[in-house]
Amino acid sequence: MRRAWMAVVALVSGASLAEPAVWTVAPKPRGFVSFTVEGPLDDVNGETRAMSGNFTVDAKAWGGSRGVFAVDLSTLRTGIDQRDEDMREEFLETRRFPYAILAIDSLTQASPAALTVGATANAVASGSFEVHGVRRAISLPLKVKLDSEARLVATGSFSVPFADFNIARPRRLFLKLGDTAEVTFEVAFVPKQAKPADPKVAAAPEVKVPEPTVTQVLPPAPKPKPKAPRKPKAALEYTFLFKGDEPKARGERLFHAPETGGPGNKMTCFHCHAKSDERSGLLLKDKHVRAANTLYNAGQRPKFWGGFTTKVGAAASICQKQFMKGAGLEESQEADLTAFVDAISPDAAPPLDYVSNNYRSMETLLRDPTGGDVAKGKALAETYCMTCHLDGRVGPVWAPGLYEPDWVVRRVRRLEGHQNKQMPPWTITRLPDSELRDIVTYLTSNPKEPAVFNRKKSAAP
Repeated sequence: MRRAWMAVVALVSGASLAEPAVWTVAPKPRGFVSFTVEGPLDDVNGETRAMSGNFTVDAKAWGGSRGVFAVDLSTLRTGIDQRDEDMREEFLETRRFPYAILAIDSLTQASPAALTVGATANAVASGSFEVHGVRRAISLPLKVKLDSEARLVATGSFSVPFADFNIARPRRLFLKLGDTAEVTFEVAFVPKQAKPADPKVAAAPEVKVPEPTVTQVLPPAPKPKPKAPRKPKAALEYTFLFKGDEPKARGERLFHAPETGGPGNKMTCFHCHAKSDERSGLLLKDKHVRAANTLYNAGQRPKFWGGFTTKVGAAASICQKQFMKGAGLEESQEADLTAFVDAISPDAAPPLDYVSNNYRSMETLLRDPTGGDVAKGKALAETYCMTCHLDGRVGPVWAPGLYEPDWVVRRVRRLEGHQNKQMPPWTITRLPDSELRDIVTYLTSNPKEPAVFNRKKSAAP
């Protein structure tokens, strides 16, 4: 660590950076390039760490920096193999256009003017971006930081409207996927190694960085039109059991407040848990079934989260971290939620068999997932899913017919590859296989357009 620190100090303060020096993408860890495209059920997220680039920097006046950075598009991964194959062959045509290339020609508004170890500097980078055979002028905010590991870390983000780079969305996804990819990168650079003075010492292999291949630089892509505001959310109906400023009343307000979670959270405890007695049935007055067990009589359970904790407040913190984008509850919040759960727990409750229930639910995919009843599935979807997925609520609205059956099952049961984000798991005790089969059949039937995953398969070798 000390040797790396001294190397950075020498580079910044010594004569080596009195003039611009060339930095190259670090071997490892090198960072990432990711993209997000809005989707009908979930956003499509992709990432790669296969990148190369050169960044010419004068640390004493870094506003004169310039560079070229390239990403091998064939290495982009979204987590679903068939979708990745389609993206490469149909969307990006990577055999013809294998790279996306960002060229930085100049920096403006560089602040501070000189780079110092441990400090973040900001600027506006201007240059061009090439993808799919189209090259356009681009401007983006750029952050650069010299860290203690002798690395120069650059971060930034920009938008790629598909139409402006001649990337046509497949017709089956028209008005389904968004029309713009939001690209984010964080790339680490290290000083380019000079050739060893001793000819017997092997030099590090030279990494060739692809340069822009398109001569014509088109004007910047126009900014997308602002989205029309959504209709007001149809809020879940409930009544407060407790009023005033007692701990149990404060805890109930936390139970219903998305602010209980972290930044950007929309979930509440009430989206997953009822607070009423479910012994007479799982269906609440709002005609929905919750994914998780009710908190009524939960205060006297001997353990929570399969034995991770014996305390209500600690269990609530786990939920907040897992599903509500939080970093854990404050002690006062844990105490208030504990008081609320205790107040709705008049009777002793038997322990719940979390482990075997979750294991059995997550053991295998559903057999014959499309062998159910469409009409029943639509009605059951209203019951089980619309707590979150009704238009304007927490979850995105569905587009029936656009999903792969096994993928839906993975999301619901939290099987490997589920990409669930904030969605809670549905165990077989809350949502039996027979009813899940009907829901999946509804979601994957009668498409107005060919299904996203029902695509031509690669020819056998």
